[in-house]
Amino acid sequence: MIELQDMGFTYPGSAKPLFANLGLNVPAGTICGLLGPNGAGKSTLLKMLAGLIFPHHGTCRVLGTAPALREPDLLADIFLLPEITFVPAIRINTYLARYASFYPKFDYAVFARVVAEFELDINQKLHLMSLGQKKKFLLAFGIATNTRLLLMDEPTNGLDIRGKSQLRQILVAHYDSERSFIISTHQVHDLDGLIDSLAILSDGRILLHETMDSLSTRFSVETLNRVPDDAIYYEENLGGFAVIKSNSTGTESRLDLGLLYGMVTMQQEQGTIAFTQETHL
Repeated sequence: MIELQDMGFTYPGSAKPLFANLGLNVPAGTICGLLGPNGAGKSTLLKMLAGLIFPHHGTCRVLGTAPALREPDLLADIFLLPEITFVPAIRINTYLARYASFYPKFDYAVFARVVAEFELDINQKLHLMSLGQKKKFLLAFGIATNTRLLLMDEPTNGLDIRGKSQLRQILVAHYDSERSFIISTHQVHDLDGLIDSLAILSDGRILLHETMDSLSTRFSVETLNRVPDDAIYYEENLGGFAVIKSNSTGTESRLDLGLLYGMVTMQQEQGTIAFTQETHL
């Protein structure tokens, strides 16, 4: 589905590359969470996958084709929901008439069903909607395109608690083995129980890329009154200490994505990170 190898990119005027020899492989049928600090390049990476920004060296292939070639068949199979939403001053039906035809597999019935689930007024002009309503509309459109790759940059921004729950249910309902969703977000806990793999991007490389199943058999999370000697990482909370330890039982453990992200970034700062961009799914 996605193959990145030794990929590099530097913004004009910058002395430091944003990506340096970045590698990542994402198979079909994946819901992947993409995490990283501000400025790590998460939005830039999604734009590269969508063919909007081009790498300066290395390999970037999506569905077997380089997005930089801008081939119509490939672009018709990718949908990007950007963090900053823009919608024209038109009604929903007019938007569909103008843009749905760019996606040969667009499903009007799916769109109508998702719009109804989001309780959107199809007669309201798009530019008069709230930020949350605009996000819901574009999510409904993206789901209905039936593209094999759906890229989402901060999709839960502007959504209330119910909207986030609806989003999770809709993504799960429209996921299949031939389709992949990449979700970039700072709202780490919005991904809990939704993603099946996790990628962490920082300092121009992928620090971690593993399935949640693999991570849950390698690590366990416990809330304890004190920090044990074998703790890999911990954070203090109201109940004591949330602790990550090696999973000695081999049985799956429910992980906390916020803790896991903290562990990986701490190890990076200490120079002891055990994960590298060579980790593949």
